[in-house]
Amino acid sequence: MKFRVLYLIFFFTVQTLFSCDKFLDEKSDSSVVIPSSLKDLQALLDAFNVMNLAAVPGLIEMNTDDYYISESVYNSLSEFEKQAYRFDAEPQFLQSNINLFWRNPFSVIFYANTILDRLKNMDGQERVQYKNIKGAALFFRAYTFYQLAQVYCLGYNRNDENFNQEQLGLPLRLEPNFEDKSVRSTLSQTYLQILKDLEEAVALLPPVVDYTTRPSTVAALALLARVNLSMENYEDALEYAEKALQLNDNLMDYKIRNLNSTTPFEMMNPETIFAGFCTSLPILNPIKANVDSVLYKTYQDNDVRKQIFFNVKTDGSVAFKGNYAGFYNQSFFTGLAVDELFLIKAECLARMNRLELAKMSMKTLLDKRYFNPFTFPENVDSLEEVLAYILQERRKQLLFRGVRWSDIKRLNRDPRFAKDIVREVALDGGVKTYILPFNDNKSAFFLPQDVINITGMVQNPR
Repeated sequence: MKFRVLYLIFFFTVQTLFSCDKFLDEKSDSSVVIPSSLKDLQALLDAFNVMNLAAVPGLIEMNTDDYYISESVYNSLSEFEKQAYRFDAEPQFLQSNINLFWRNPFSVIFYANTILDRLKNMDGQERVQYKNIKGAALFFRAYTFYQLAQVYCLGYNRNDENFNQEQLGLPLRLEPNFEDKSVRSTLSQTYLQILKDLEEAVALLPPVVDYTTRPSTVAALALLARVNLSMENYEDALEYAEKALQLNDNLMDYKIRNLNSTTPFEMMNPETIFAGFCTSLPILNPIKANVDSVLYKTYQDNDVRKQIFFNVKTDGSVAFKGNYAGFYNQSFFTGLAVDELFLIKAECLARMNRLELAKMSMKTLLDKRYFNPFTFPENVDSLEEVLAYILQERRKQLLFRGVRWSDIKRLNRDPRFAKDIVREVALDGGVKTYILPFNDNKSAFFLPQDVINITGMVQNPR
C-alpha cells in the first residue's frame, strides 16, 4: 500500500506539473491509477512538497516596498528578475518561472479538485474522515486561489461592485478535467468562490490537527479573516479573527528565543496555524536583498524584533532572518499565524472607532515583542493616529509574510495611505529610477506568455 500511495502522488505530481498551465486540451489518463479510498485521498493532501511548499507564487513579495538590492546584485539577476524589479509592463517568463509561479500553484488546485471529484463517488459522507478530507481540499483550493489573486489580479474594491464585475479574475478551475477550457472569471467571481469554499470548509474541518501542514477550523477562520480584510469587509474580518482567537491565541515570547540565530523561528512554531510557503525567488535571498532602511529604523532599541528579525551585514545594510518558515533563504512563510489575527482584530476595531479595545489587542501582541511591557503611546489617541500606528505595526510584524502586497493594493484606495513604489538602480555610474504608481494596472502581474498562447485566455491589460 505504501508503494501504491507513493506512486499515486508521483503520478499526479507529474501530470500536474507538465499539464497544469494547459488544464485544457490534453486529456488526463486517469486509468493509470485512481484514488480508491479515503486513505489515498489523505495521502494526496499530505503531499507536503506540492500542497504546502508550492502553493504560493514567490512573486507575491516581488513588488513590495520592504526591500532593495545593490547594483552588483541587480547585474547578477536573471533577465526575468531584472524586468520584474524594474516594473516592466511585460516581463518575459522563462520555463522555470512558469513552473514556480503558475504551474506549482495550479498543481495544488488540481489535487484539490481531484480529491473533491473522487469524494463524489465514495460512500461515507457522514464519516468524520470524509468531512475532514473534503474540508481540507476546499481549504487548499481557496488558499491557493486567494494567493494567485494577490499576484495576478487587481485589488478588490469594496465600494465599486461594477469595478469588481468588470475586472479580470482567475481561471476558476473547479473540476480536474483537462478538456475544460480555461476562461478567466471576474474579480467578483474569484472572491465569491474563495469565500464559498472557506465557509463550507469551516463546518467540515477538525478544530485541532496534529500537524499544521493540515488545515483546521482555526486555519479556515484565519484565512476568512485575511480574505475579508483584503476585501475591506472589516466587520466580517473582525468576526472571523475573534472566532479564530477563541480557539488559538497562543503567542510566542520573542525575548526567550535565540536572538542571534539566523533561523530564530522553527518551521511550525507555536504561533503557526497553517504551514504554507511561497516558491523561491532568488532576488529575495537574504544574501541579496536588503531590508528597506527607513523601515528598519522604525524598530526601537527595546523592540526584540530589531534583533530577532534582522542581520546587519558588514557593509551596514540589513538582511531579514525572521522567517516563520525556519529557513534562511528565498522561500518565505506565507501561511497563517496567531500574530496576524491580533493585528487584523486591532485594525478592524480601530476602523470601527473602538479604540481602547484596539489598543488592548495591540498590547497583548506587543507585550510579547518588546523587552519591557508595552505601553501604547499616549500621544496616539485619535482614530486616524491609532489606525496609522496599527498599520505600521502590521507592516513591521508581518514582514516577508506574503501580505504586504495585498495591503499596499488595499490601502492604495485610501488617500491617507496611498503610495507609489519607487526603486532606484545604480547603473554605469548613474542612478535610474523606476516607479510603480499606486492603482496602476501593473499591480496585477503579467500572466506567463506561454499560458496565454496555449489557453487563449485574456491577458492582463497594460
